[in-house]
Amino acid sequence: MNQDYCCPISGSPFTHVHWPDHHPVGLVMDGVAIPGLGEQIYQWGGGQPFNAECLYVATRWEAVSDLSPWLVWLSGPEDPVLEGFLEQGAVKEQGYLLVSATDRATCTRWMRSHLQVEMSPGCDELVRIAHPALARTVIGGNLPRFPTRAVDRLIVPDRISEQWHLIEPPAVQSGSTVDQPGKMMAAPDLSSAFEAFDRRKDALQIWNSLEQSVRNQLGGPELRDAYPALGKTLEEARGSGCNSLREVMQFLFATLPQRADSNPVTETAPHWIKDEQ
Repeated sequence: MNQDYCCPISGSPFTHVHWPDHHPVGLVMDGVAIPGLGEQIYQWGGGQPFNAECLYVATRWEAVSDLSPWLVWLSGPEDPVLEGFLEQGAVKEQGYLLVSATDRATCTRWMRSHLQVEMSPGCDELVRIAHPALARTVIGGNLPRFPTRAVDRLIVPDRISEQWHLIEPPAVQSGSTVDQPGKMMAAPDLSSAFEAFDRRKDALQIWNSLEQSVRNQLGGPELRDAYPALGKTLEEARGSGCNSLREVMQFLFATLPQRADSNPVTETAPHWIKDEQ
């Protein structure tokens, strides 16, 4: 997999990446991160026609469609839905872009085949496939190996580096036209991707709760500068037996220089950490 920085996340990636002439471009958005996503897409569309798919519809997960990822097929780099997403959702990692290697219907079926994973025989779990950090590994990391080449490349926002990532396989491969099975199967590399996603999510949740003075001690004030130290501290905390975010926060403050005349754990830990059982 080739993965390169493309351009700052504050702008459109299509100022640096050519809009493909013969391949559909889709915007995948996370229904967990954007409440009322279907209505939001409609508002961004401004009454103009658009082609959108709620990916849980027509699957066994249709009952929880309020949390479903959506796939919107874009009309061009100035598509109003894309413009709305770029203004509000990209910097929050609420979705990503994909360039299809096939037609829209086939690519949509392929995306639906990656909504769930069988972690053990008869035990299926939903995959948050619309989150860009997870898509980078689950989809982007496997582009050369998928039997069906439905996705040509991904364009993914990264909050930590504040850049768009362009993810594409090392070489174009001729894939099979056979449909993927109805779900993914658990494998060691897939489990590692899920664990890395959970660790990253915890790190960002803790970062959001930290005061500026603590961020500076970690190498901030920008997340991209502080994240290596933050990630290392969290790994050490987990290795020391810290299992909850509250315990991780306490470990973090114990390893940082103490601020005079203050109790950082009490002052900085937000309500969801202090009240955690």
